[in-house]
Amino acid sequence: MPEFRTEPLIVPTVSGLLPEGERDRRAALTSFRPDEARVQVPMREVVCYECGGICQVPSAALSASCIHCHAHLNMADVEIRPGSRRLTVRTLGNVHVPSGTVLSNLSIVCNNMVVDGRVSGSFRCSGSLSFNASAVVDGSISAGRLVVDKAAEVELLVGAAAETVELYGSLKGRLQCKGKLHVYRGGAYEGVCKAADVVVDPGGRFDDRSRF
Repeated sequence: MPEFRTEPLIVPTVSGLLPEGERDRRAALTSFRPDEARVQVPMREVVCYECGGICQVPSAALSASCIHCHAHLNMADVEIRPGSRRLTVRTLGNVHVPSGTVLSNLSIVCNNMVVDGRVSGSFRCSGSLSFNASAVVDGSISAGRLVVDKAAEVELLVGAAAETVELYGSLKGRLQCKGKLHVYRGGAYEGVCKAADVVVDPGGRFDDRSRF
């Protein structure tokens, strides 16, 4: 019976006689570094709208889970169209209410919200809340930046709290502003106000009933 012999394992090595560029190229092909295999995914910081915890999530994600309370976090933008039956929205994205929409009993938690229709309810925006149309809001409002556009008349039956307030139109009701309340020309405010700073341009009107 013939003797069986295994072939020796031949490991290719880089010869020092090769040109430097070719030697480096071959060495790179035969080497492996774990850090090169990692794909860097762009991340962003978000605040959970259920527990207030801060999380790091992929920038392109449409949803995620809070690492603190495990709540499902929606990050998609939402448009509430006329005739919509969706009255409750929880998202880290933006919400738009187009013109022609007339809805009440809304409960909105979002980043930025733009209101071009007539709506009522409770709104909590970590970013800005802009009213471009008149509205009577029977719920509470919380926003980083509250804006009432020209020709818009907004009445607050409960009240609003914001970091900053910009009035190009009319706002009536109880208001708490941690920063600056700016009433521009043609703008008006009437109600009970508590603000750190109030600026009223010529042609603007500020009627703080808490002074009486």
